[in-house]
Amino acid sequence: MNLEDADVLLQRVATIAIMYYPRLPADAPEYKLIDDIDWCLNETAKAEATDELRRLIGRAIVDPTAHREALTAHVYALVPDTGDAE
Repeated sequence: MNLEDADVLLQRVATIAIMYYPRLPADAPEYKLIDDIDWCLNETAKAEATDELRRLIGRAIVDPTAHREALTAHVYALVPDTGDAE
């Protein structure tokens, strides 16, 4: 995953997290968290879509305050170091 893909993934998770609320599954029976996770991964992170990444995305959607730091650290750890120090 490159840096741009990592940024897009985290932006997508943030977008979904803003729209999520605890009663959403009851209010919209057709709602599935897995669909939102798949949308967040889209084409940019399919190769990195491990079970751990999927769990972290799901947790960050449902409770961003508690889980965004772990997700961010995990995602940016997937970005190779280019060695370009400024």
